[in-house]
Amino acid sequence: MLTKLRLALLIAAPLVAGATSYAVAEGGAPDHQDLIQKFDKNGDGKLDDAERAQRKAAFEARRAERQQAALARYDLNHDGKLDDAERAAMRDAKLAARFQAMDQDGDGKLTLAEFKAGAAGKAGFHRHGRHGHGRARGASMKP
Repeated sequence: MLTKLRLALLIAAPLVAGATSYAVAEGGAPDHQDLIQKFDKNGDGKLDDAERAQRKAAFEARRAERQQAALARYDLNHDGKLDDAERAAMRDAKLAARFQAMDQDGDGKLTLAEFKAGAAGKAGFHRHGRHGHGRARGASMKP
């Protein structure tokens, strides 16, 4: 069992490093140096506990702003939370915006070339493995 775990880690490490490098090169993740410069108040080149706490608070504030914007736009009954129908409307709006961004010629249809270009760029889907985006355990790729 331990040997299998080690083998899996040895195989996964270069893949994770490559995917991270690709995401950073594509602008998908904030640059580490940018984060250091933004939150390193004492200029020592690394974040201490207080600076990490400030970074976390800034990220949480940004997340709260996005949540408030979503509530303002999709909370139709004004109860302060999104019910299932409101979440579905939000997902549909996001998918429609993605589709329109990918549909380069505006004909309402996606060609394979448009789909490939959109999936590779910012207009496409970002699959990061959280929230169940991966395949289920034991699921096969074959139909």
